[in-house]
Amino acid sequence: MQTRIKVPLEEFPEDGLVLHGEADGALFDIDNTGARSVSPLGYELEAKLYDTELLVSGSVYATFRMRCDRCLEEFDYEVEIDDLALSFDTKGKFEVDITEELREEVLLELPGYPKCEISGLKCKINDIIGDFRLDKDPQSGVESPAPSGQSVWDALDQFPSK
Repeated sequence: MQTRIKVPLEEFPEDGLVLHGEADGALFDIDNTGARSVSPLGYELEAKLYDTELLVSGSVYATFRMRCDRCLEEFDYEVEIDDLALSFDTKGKFEVDITEELREEVLLELPGYPKCEISGLKCKINDIIGDFRLDKDPQSGVESPAPSGQSVWDALDQFPSK
């Protein structure tokens, strides 16, 4: 499996170049930060050359194993970017390595606060302490979103006031 994705510029077709395949998931190099790559970087791209500018568009996808920040369980999270568009300067080059830019685009899509729910799973912590998600549908006449009847703010009422 290839580790770099390069676009050759010599004898570049006038109507563009189609690139598709997979690159080794080790290129993400994030296996020690709570998220690790579990699949290769897949790509389906079209490259067009305009004078000294290379325009690359298409889609990239990869799967990562993440740890939920609430319950600490691992889950798989798929990143898929369908509207990718990148531009590269080609002046004086015989090929353009687009690997780092693709890597960066995918990593920017990873959540900063990973939770099971983003993969469609139910977080076990909700069964233990109640469902405190902020993205729930509001319910009229309900003072507390917690199924136990306790509010997330009840603990603050225990502090003495001055």
